[in-house]
Amino acid sequence: MNKLNLQLLSSDELSESDLESALNGKKARGSYNAIQSVIRLHDDVHKALAKDDMSSDRILAFSTYMHETIHWWQHVGSHLGFITSISHPALAHVAHRHLNTLVKRNEKFKSIIEYDNYIYSQTGNPNNLEVNRILNYYHDIRYAKAFISDNTNIEIISKDKRFFLHMGRCFHELWSTSIYVLSVSIDPEFNFLPKIKDWSEKFRQAEKQQAPGFVTDSGMTISELGTTAIYEGQARFNQLQYLSIATGDKYSYDDFAEMGMLEGIYVEAFNLFLKYIGIDRPDNLNNSVIGLFLLVCDIAINPVEGFPSDIMDYESFIICSDPGIRFTLLCSFISKDKDKWTTAVQDYSRQEYIDLSEQLCEYIVCLPPLVGSAIVADWAEEHTSIRDLLKEESEMKFKPENLSIRLFTAKYIRFQEDKIKYPNVFCWIGRSMTGKVHKDLDLSVVEKIFNRHQALFIDVIGGEIRPTIFDDHHEENTMETFQTFYAFNTTYDMTFKWITEKGPFKYDYHWLTTKYSDQEMKDWVRNHFKATYSIFPEELKTFDGK
Repeated sequence: MNKLNLQLLSSDELSESDLESALNGKKARGSYNAIQSVIRLHDDVHKALAKDDMSSDRILAFSTYMHETIHWWQHVGSHLGFITSISHPALAHVAHRHLNTLVKRNEKFKSIIEYDNYIYSQTGNPNNLEVNRILNYYHDIRYAKAFISDNTNIEIISKDKRFFLHMGRCFHELWSTSIYVLSVSIDPEFNFLPKIKDWSEKFRQAEKQQAPGFVTDSGMTISELGTTAIYEGQARFNQLQYLSIATGDKYSYDDFAEMGMLEGIYVEAFNLFLKYIGIDRPDNLNNSVIGLFLLVCDIAINPVEGFPSDIMDYESFIICSDPGIRFTLLCSFISKDKDKWTTAVQDYSRQEYIDLSEQLCEYIVCLPPLVGSAIVADWAEEHTSIRDLLKEESEMKFKPENLSIRLFTAKYIRFQEDKIKYPNVFCWIGRSMTGKVHKDLDLSVVEKIFNRHQALFIDVIGGEIRPTIFDDHHEENTMETFQTFYAFNTTYDMTFKWITEKGPFKYDYHWLTTKYSDQEMKDWVRNHFKATYSIFPEELKTFDGK
């Protein structure tokens, strides 16, 4: 077996505390950071991608870039990923008023978590309304995302007897907060977004009925995995299906495993898929079983209830919207007729995607992903606010108010517009990018789709972050949007640090650019913070005496 150049393949993902792991000299060859919204590639991957040929090195480098692009799609293009992605700026938006109230009352303390502990230690009663609201938002959203990331996190979450009530409340807060902040930008009257004002009473009814997940200190349905495993499995197996076909099917499953590409988190979801269905691992990656696994991943991360559709059954909302539980239920159904399902994916066509996804979703009593895509695509046909937003996107020139939310929303809508037409391309992008998708779909069309949905921000050789310049977008507008986006992004991050970080602020934003000194970057961040909260960050008193 001829060895592949593993230096172009490793894509160990970033943790939030390892922001430089994709830079030159580090192990990882690629990463996507959801908080910073940026793809990073190792310098040698960038160099291989720049080659104007179809050499082995370029194929391998492209597979790494594809892997990270799929992560961008998962976070901004999937229904669930979009809600969790905008929850980060959403938390900053809903906390903003309460933080400003604290400043006006001269309660200028950092962190809010430590301030809450201080109040309790002095009074025995955490009765500061603004602090309680900020921390309730923070913990509910954080716990919902932690559960979605890996259901087994419930063991840790449930130990918080003060802020964790039950997962139903956390899910309610995650979806409603994200949708509320979204409504400010595109639908303040809730003409087409889910009517979250009607949710509270219905969620209270679920509590009264003691629905699973809506009762404190009681059992609830959980799975053995979450989006961490599903996202990595979806990205890795698309990557390997691409490599398998692009290299003439010369590499088997065992070959890729020997290269270290099928271990740990990258194979966790697939191993559970095989276990739940009760089937053996296939010998190669260009296989119907792999196609089925990727379809299950796609359905799992695209719940429609809650967003973009309204909730149909509040008592089963957790089960219907949690990707890990959805994944497990889908596998359970497939196991009942595994001979049929393990050979079901044959021609990778649009119609096959629709037929199979509808059958699978009927079993788990949930709407198919394309129903959600159709709802979103109809927004542009029926509502002026969305047409205006998409015009901004077409020119890459956005209104400055809530720019980050508007930008991500526009990209999410564009994704749904194309997914309705080409769901098979997005589900099986690895195979599609080899030209082996469906006989009626040319590779040139697939390449245009892929290029149209590249990540907005990517690093260059040396590590500096740059915006992607799309062919039909003005470069000047793109650069202006880039600057404004990261002004918002860093202020959101500083808000998060205000709530959670002990001690003085850490201005660790050197990852964004190498053009400016640390002091210049610090002053840039400080000035945006003051414009938002009327004080400089250093005016906040910390609890370590500094």
